[in-house]
Amino acid sequence: MLLSGGLGTSLRGQAPPPGVPTTPAGDVLGLGNFGHTVASLEKSVEFYHDVLGLELARPPAPFAVNDAISRMTDTVGGQSRIAVMKIPGAPWGVELIDYKDIQRQPAHPRFQDPGAANLALRVRDLDPVMSALKKAGAHVLTLGGEPTVRGKARVVFVQDPDGFVVEINQPDPLPETTAPASSNVIGGGIEVTVGDAEKTARFYQDVLGFQPLASGNPSFNGDKTMTDTAGTPGAQFRQTRAVVPGTSIPITFIEFQSIERNPLHTRVSDPGAAVLQLRVRDAGAVMNALKAAGATVVSVGGEPADLGNNLHIAIVRDPNNLFLELIQPPLAR
Repeated sequence: MLLSGGLGTSLRGQAPPPGVPTTPAGDVLGLGNFGHTVASLEKSVEFYHDVLGLELARPPAPFAVNDAISRMTDTVGGQSRIAVMKIPGAPWGVELIDYKDIQRQPAHPRFQDPGAANLALRVRDLDPVMSALKKAGAHVLTLGGEPTVRGKARVVFVQDPDGFVVEINQPDPLPETTAPASSNVIGGGIEVTVGDAEKTARFYQDVLGFQPLASGNPSFNGDKTMTDTAGTPGAQFRQTRAVVPGTSIPITFIEFQSIERNPLHTRVSDPGAAVLQLRVRDAGAVMNALKAAGATVVSVGGEPADLGNNLHIAIVRDPNNLFLELIQPPLAR
């Protein structure tokens, strides 16, 4: 949750705080896209483009069989396709992934469930977004169905067609952004709900070199305004934040208590599953390090798939059911 602008301590990953340097790359070189497996690519593109205002960077392609991708995702026998949404003001995008001809079980994640991965968007004006959400019949999580307001800052939590939580925040004052003046969306952040925030932060720091940020909230907080805004009334939460190596992009890990939680156990192909893409030096080496630390290798044969042109990718499930797509790009010539 990104309850900023006077609403309280931030709960969700947001723009890097002033002075956060780019952390040095180690085995992890940087961040790719933030992936969501969806039940209907057309319906999801409509929601993220027409309702929320994200740019369509890569339109939906027809379903296709790709043996390397099928082995990478353990979806042998199925077909897949993607669309990519660009977030103005952010160096990463949202990748929507659709499968068919393979068993799929919708996860319907809730914000508090470990394994749920959530998107935050910052906007210049929340009013047109709220109008579009209401017209589309979107599910608003914020109690009362309207944004929480303090001063001129406003924030609302909604769910997309597959249950992914999206926080939409109109901060005051507006932060600096690289988004064009024509865009209402001016940035974004990533948050992952986990079983134990401190344990997860150590996992990502020790295995992948994520650098911790002191701007997290390591103690449990039961602020009523914040939890009502997030649609988790009566809950308490705590968070840790860390920066992706090779970037200045923070990711927030949030843990809930005093509310029912059901850890997710999904496959890559299940609508509601989330995939975080990381660019790495050696997909095999990082995959093995993650496996040794308790993660589960998803890719068939326990090794990275060769997608041709020296592009190697492996998918690993972290201890919270977040899928990590380890992308080893071809060597520069």
